[in-house]
Amino acid sequence: MPSYQLHMLRAGMRLLAAIHPGYAATLMDRIWFAAPRRKPRETEQALLNQGSCISFDVHGQRVAAWAWGEDGPTVVLLHGWGGHAGQMSAFVAPLRQAGFRVVAFDAPAHGASANSRHGGRRVTFFEFADALQTVTARESAIVGIIAHSGGCTAVSLALRAGWKAPANIVFVAPFAQPQHAVADFARMLGTTEEVIASFVRKVEHWLGHPWSFLDITTLEDSHKWRRLLVIHDEQDYDVPLAQANALADSWPSAQLVVTRGLGHRRVLRDASVVDRVLAFLCDEPTANAARHTAHTRADLDAAYEALVAYGSGMHAQR
Repeated sequence: MPSYQLHMLRAGMRLLAAIHPGYAATLMDRIWFAAPRRKPRETEQALLNQGSCISFDVHGQRVAAWAWGEDGPTVVLLHGWGGHAGQMSAFVAPLRQAGFRVVAFDAPAHGASANSRHGGRRVTFFEFADALQTVTARESAIVGIIAHSGGCTAVSLALRAGWKAPANIVFVAPFAQPQHAVADFARMLGTTEEVIASFVRKVEHWLGHPWSFLDITTLEDSHKWRRLLVIHDEQDYDVPLAQANALADSWPSAQLVVTRGLGHRRVLRDASVVDRVLAFLCDEPTANAARHTAHTRADLDAAYEALVAYGSGMHAQR
């Protein structure tokens, strides 16, 4: 946002907060959930054009997706807030050369996909998560997912909704604790504590969940048997490194890789990052998982999670 527009927005928000805090909270809500729709770069679009274009229906709206490769173990790519599938393009060729089928999609209200069920630019990570479940439902052998920023939040929401995620997860610059971004967002708008409190209440009422529900670190332990690679840059000014540290600390099998000088988005295009992700996905546990059918893997996942849930229940009764 240009500085003069931000200055005008801040002035308007301060005036509205003084006159009618409730209206100011509504405006804050509209800005928070309005996703910017960016277009792929020329090279990114060229890569998308090389894939097989697929369409999915999510809440009655079209979601655009692409696939590279006809068979083989599948790796899913998921962009973040205000992003698009093209931003994940650096991973496609290396994954294909390693024998993986690759699937990526534009979340609702992003890229080439239609608006979300809320209309206009309004969308939430719940729509991301629903699209992820819809797109992956037709895949028979998913062994890994690579998600960026808010895409990581969506993966956690899909897991909470019962999605059988693959055994190997890569989170790049994870937006692990969205509730921690509210204060910074409010400061940018120049609003008051009263408006922030009203905004928080309105969002929780609308979503039907507390903000902590979006916090990946609070994800149930029954999901954390999966292998997790977390990559985050020290100079990420969109999402602080502290969120990646908190996530890695909360996940027993997590590996944390900290980069320098790549920021929030360039980290997706860095050759060393791509190589690190590929090494993680080509590690022996992934290779073994690829030898099993999706039906068998899903059954094993369900059995394991049921066992963990049962154990937790028995512990609670003691």
